[in-house]
Amino acid sequence: MRPITASHRILIVDDESEVRDSLKTMLESYGHAVAEAGSTTEALTAIAARRPDIVLTDIFLGDDDGYTLLNALRAREDKIPVVAMSGGGSGPGGEDVLSLAQQFGAAAVIGKPFRLKHLLEVIERVIAEAAG
Repeated sequence: MRPITASHRILIVDDESEVRDSLKTMLESYGHAVAEAGSTTEALTAIAARRPDIVLTDIFLGDDDGYTLLNALRAREDKIPVVAMSGGGSGPGGEDVLSLAQQFGAAAVIGKPFRLKHLLEVIERVIAEAAG
């Protein structure tokens, strides 16, 4: 499959290996370099090893949550852009999880399930906005 976007380093953070594998396969077919993590700790380790251009994170990460990762990334000086993904639900105070993710610094939010074309468009837009 020919890339329709520029090649980027993408970190996928999701506690479900099937979701990570599926996203990785799709994104690599478009020429992206993709790393995976199943938790906030794994994500921060991956970021320290090789800074991605963008992070795609699920909000619900088993015993962890994407808000912890968003807080950690928001504190970094290099401001890695993040796209938060979720199938919906409510946060601790009853807020919509994707709206709450934006309050925690997500550059964009995307509901699951999503179309690959839409995800690719969001990735390109967020990276372009981060570049300024």
